[in-house]
Amino acid sequence: MTLEPYSPEKLDLLALRLLDLAGIMREMANESREYGITDLALHDKKAQEWCTNLERWGRKSQGELKLKIADARAVRRVQSISGQ
Repeated sequence: MTLEPYSPEKLDLLALRLLDLAGIMREMANESREYGITDLALHDKKAQEWCTNLERWGRKSQGELKLKIADARAVRRVQSISGQ
């Protein structure tokens, strides 16, 4: 794994990719429902594993962001107290 810096814009792009994928899945669900297809075979185990890993990565990344935010707040407080 490579450690990549993520700007707000890069986070937005990733979120949009995930939303696009969710849209594809919702479209598939609606079309399956509309045409009564209930036996579409997919490689579920790998997809579920990827989702679990993405969720874990997202929660871990969110925690790391919260720590950076706490640090930034502390710096701002110190700067406002010292008048800088």
